[in-house]
Amino acid sequence: MFRFFTKIILFLILTIGLQAQSGLSQNHLASVSPIASEEAVSTDATIEIEFKLPIVARSVKTHTIVLKNIMESGTNKKIVGTTTLKNETTLLFIPSETLKSGTYTVKVKKVKLLDYAINTRFKRFAKKVCSYFYDDVTECRLYRHASSVKSKKINYSFSVDDVSPKILSIKLTKSNIELSENNQTTITVNALYDDNTTEDITEDIEWLMSDNSIISISKNTITPLTEGTTTLQAKYNTQMSAKIQVNIYKEINGYKLPPEPDPVVNNSTLLGIDSNDNGVRDDVERYVIKRYAQDPEFPKTKTALAMQYAWAVQKKIDNPVIESRIYTKDAVDCEAYWLKQKTKDMPILEDIQYSQKHGVFNDADINDKIYNTRERIERSFEFNRACSGNIFDGREAKLEYCHTNLDELGE
Repeated sequence: MFRFFTKIILFLILTIGLQAQSGLSQNHLASVSPIASEEAVSTDATIEIEFKLPIVARSVKTHTIVLKNIMESGTNKKIVGTTTLKNETTLLFIPSETLKSGTYTVKVKKVKLLDYAINTRFKRFAKKVCSYFYDDVTECRLYRHASSVKSKKINYSFSVDDVSPKILSIKLTKSNIELSENNQTTITVNALYDDNTTEDITEDIEWLMSDNSIISISKNTITPLTEGTTTLQAKYNTQMSAKIQVNIYKEINGYKLPPEPDPVVNNSTLLGIDSNDNGVRDDVERYVIKRYAQDPEFPKTKTALAMQYAWAVQKKIDNPVIESRIYTKDAVDCEAYWLKQKTKDMPILEDIQYSQKHGVFNDADINDKIYNTRERIERSFEFNRACSGNIFDGREAKLEYCHTNLDELGE
């Protein structure tokens, strides 16, 4: 029985000694949070050390509270954070990163506390001196110094258990984006968690682009900077979304220009690049829209005529035989129909002048644009040879030869 009581007494002495050594049993300490040896602490936890007495603010330094993570390797990783006063009696440490699962140690250095209840000779002297200069002696630095006591160092540990849902993937709410250079659009990034929930994390995203000169992103708004194409990808910590393509195009009077083709690639083949598959080479279509879509009188009509002519010539280049003549014949007769509607009441001379001014096929530049390589020019000669020696009958110019109903364009 004597041995049993001896063991109990030794255990109590050891426990009290450990508490005293850790500083958790000091008179002026009110509480610590997280509490010593606490388990399953949240990953967003902060450290709060509350005293029963006011803290002297000047005694609180950057490293008054030191938080470390005990790694599996046995080394300690210091957690960066900010130490401040939450209120006049509480120290607050806010980690700059989310805590991970594991064991953490807290070390709190000594701070000065104000104990106005203590009664010493020096304090009485300080109070008397300060009373000559201050109505409230607690505002006197000498009296505050005489009333200060130091806390003891505090050392303890706790454990973090990260049970929060984990992100499995992040996903953009849009696939490939096509946007006029004069418009904006929005995009959202959603995170998928392992508990099958989703969350909008757009405001926390880092955006990655293959070409930063094409677009800018502010929060979730995409603003075009210039015509072109870039890839767009979202990054959240170590998670990456799939890449999408953003194409910024130029628009003139409602006409969407295809991308500017690489001249080397475009001219390396007979038919060049036709990205929108409308039968007209992209460089030619861009010329047509820039040239005619801004015409002050007949932008829609002239654009339609020029596009039909460019399509017809592309057909001749692709297959330079006599049967391909019908394509350019339709284009020419379509223009003739339109000009006839405009000049039917004009005198002959005025008719000729009007046709020369507004005739699309009088534009030599469009042919220079179409026949811009040796191979394409040779196809023109080949087509002319195929047609040489033949006699072709004329026909009445009609609307039915037009790809676009010009009468419905309102011009």
